[in-house]
Amino acid sequence: MSSEPDNSEPLNAEKRRYPRFTLRAYAELQYSTKTWEAHVLDLSESGARIALLEEHLLQKGDALRVHIDLSNVNLVASDKKRLDLHGRIVHVREHVLGFDFQPDTPADKTLLYELLMHIENQ
Repeated sequence: MSSEPDNSEPLNAEKRRYPRFTLRAYAELQYSTKTWEAHVLDLSESGARIALLEEHLLQKGDALRVHIDLSNVNLVASDKKRLDLHGRIVHVREHVLGFDFQPDTPADKTLLYELLMHIENQ
């Protein structure tokens, strides 16, 4: 994990409210009754870039639930090892999705902030 903000998409940088940080983690995406395995590429307080490992027909605007596996991240304050998020796809570029999200619960919000602080301090 790197603490450097991801500036790989400069055209979208002015739209972002929060800096993105590189994160490599497994995730599960759910849309309706379908589920995909995915990799999280980067993360901020309100968005993520996620690569799907399988073919999909997801489109901008689709509502998703995303579960990020944090079992390989050593967080101090939380025993929770899965970050649960819900939101919408904001862009699709082949197998990479831009995802604008909110944490599912107050515990997920706390876990998200702890994760971001952990990444930033690496």
